[in-house]
Amino acid sequence: MQNWVTIENVVASVSFNQPIDLYQLSSSVGVWSYDPKRFPAVIIKFARPRVTALVFSSGKVVLVGAKGEEEVKLAYRRLVFAMTKAHVVQKGQPKLVIHNVVASISFSQRIRLEELGKKFEKTVYEPEQFPGLIMRDEDVVFVVFSSGKVICAGARSEKHVLEAAQRLYGMLVSSGGFERILLGYDGRMPHRSCCRHGLSSVGLSSSSA
Repeated sequence: MQNWVTIENVVASVSFNQPIDLYQLSSSVGVWSYDPKRFPAVIIKFARPRVTALVFSSGKVVLVGAKGEEEVKLAYRRLVFAMTKAHVVQKGQPKLVIHNVVASISFSQRIRLEELGKKFEKTVYEPEQFPGLIMRDEDVVFVVFSSGKVICAGARSEKHVLEAAQRLYGMLVSSGGFERILLGYDGRMPHRSCCRHGLSSVGLSSSSA
């Protein structure tokens, strides 16, 4: 069985620790969007990587859309360069913080959602209202679908995503959550795991736990 872990979005913030003149910033580069009547931030859309920056007058910036940690770091460097070039901030190294890494996990087996709902307390499953089961595990949230697709939110790094995916796999096997149980299960996901976008191909062996 192959398990795919794909980073879908990385949400991060940048703190310049100084007020920013948004009118000056928006006028320095014409393609940047600023309409204070509709939204109180300058919107910067980078093409490579495809990341959007929301710049607020307080000096706070929100970065969304990155497909991995390397992409958000590249967007951070481009943001600092652009802001410095526009003469709206002083030279320096503002703080970059990753707040949420959203990933999708695709198992090649269908999942018994009712079994999960019965065996784990921190779950919500109301199929009449929503087709997925919501499960809280430590500081991440999984949205599990019977097709074998899973959304993971709340992780703070790619490593955190991999560790959470491994815990979920173990819970699914030990609880009988899969419709087919793998032979030779040792408590970890099979080594032929593949992680796309920001993550390189990684086998979840004991060294990554």
